[in-house]
Formats: sequence, structure tokens, C-alpha cells
Amino acid sequence: MSASRAVVVRCAAAGAVSSLILVGAGAARADDNGIADKSAQAIADASREAMSGVTSMRMVAEVTDKSGTTALDLRFDERGDCVGTVTPPGSSGTADIIKRGEDVWMKLDDALLRAQVPGPAAEDAIALVNGRYLHGTTDSVLLRDFAELCDLDFFKKEFSSKPVNEQLAKGSRTTVDGRPAISVTSRHDDETGTYQVSTEDKPYLLRLQGTEAPDKRVEASFSAFDEPVPAKPPAPADSVDVSRLQ
Repeated sequence: MSASRAVVVRCAAAGAVSSLILVGAGAARADDNGIADKSAQAIADASREAMSGVTSMRMVAEVTDKSGTTALDLRFDERGDCVGTVTPPGSSGTADIIKRGEDVWMKLDDALLRAQVPGPAAEDAIALVNGRYLHGTTDSVLLRDFAELCDLDFFKKEFSSKPVNEQLAKGSRTTVDGRPAISVTSRHDDETGTYQVSTEDKPYLLRLQGTEAPDKRVEASFSAFDEPVPAKPPAPADSVDVSRLQ
């Protein structure tokens, strides 16, 4: 599994502009999909297949590298719709994102606007935006990197890929936000990841904790699989064309 690398890669782009309860194995329950009785490799393969077929999902993640911690809470689908928030490293504010196809609306709070617009121009930008969304397309330099975080196809390819020389170890049954799961640990090259895979319904990946290096870590949870993404654009009066900042 290489989901941790997927999250790190996408969060690095954004940075440019920006309880688990252990339970006994026991007997399989009526709603159990049987995956917990499989080998670590079979669990990993089943989860990769399930994740490659999702049409939408929610991802809540924190990614830490040399630049700091990026926080994400995003829902996105295969049509390119997306809604959520991104907090870039450095506690420099938060961006709300709405994406419908190629159109992107992004609301930066005052702190993040000051971090993105240099010098005295920041106050002019804040006055111009006045609490509204910036509107543009995925071609916009300012909006493009944030919009790339909403690429479900990218994540699906990463989730379904099988690293070379991967070593897998099966762990214990667990729960993730109340959903039963089974843990699997993956090691390859300098990457280590612990994954919790759903043991009910489809074997979706519910949670990961991974490291690529001492200074690069990711924690993420996944939910709302195949559910509609409420990416409703703001009213025209609540947005301003991003070109007015350029």
C-alpha cells in the first residue's frame, strides 16, 4: 500500500501556496465480510481493489514534513467535485475549497491572505475579497495547487498500486470511528505504514498512519465512500474573480 505517499505528494503541492479500541478476534459476526480471517497479503489486495473502485470519499488528514503540518478535510468524487478545508503549514490560516469540474472557489481567511500576498498589497487584497470566495479555474496559478488535492483518480491509483519488495504483517482487530477493522503493517524501502481495513461491507481503507522519513509523517482517515459530494457553488455575490488579485 502506498497511500501515505499519495497524501504526502499532494500535500507538498499545497504547501507551495499554502480511538482505536482493540477487540478480540473472536468468531465472525453476521455483518463481517470475512476479510479479517485472510492473510495480510489477501487483506492488502482486497483493500486495494475496493479503493480502486470508489466513486467518492472523505479524507481527513494531517501531513507533517520539514515545512510543518498540513491539515486536510476534503470530500471529492470522480466527476471532479470537491468541498472541504486546507490548513497549510505554519498555522498561517485556513482555506475553504469548493470545486465543480474545472471551476474552483476558494475562501482564504485574512491570515492566509496575508501569507500569500506579499507586503502592503495584502491589506488591499483583504479589502477586495471582503470575506468572499475567490473564483477561477484549475488553470489559475493561485488555485491550481489547492485544486490538485481534489484529484480522486490520483489517490485511487496510489491506493491500488503495489510497492516492490513490500513486507506485510497482519495485526489485530480494531475499530475506526466505530467501524470494525483489521490492521495491516506495510514496510518497503524507507516507508512504514499501518492500515486499518474495514471488516464490514467492502474492505475499504479506513485509516492509515505512515512515515517516509523521520521528518515526514501522515495520519489520515477515510469515510463517506460513494456518497454524494455537496459541492454547491457560492452565490455570485459571494465570490470575486481571482484575476482581480493579479
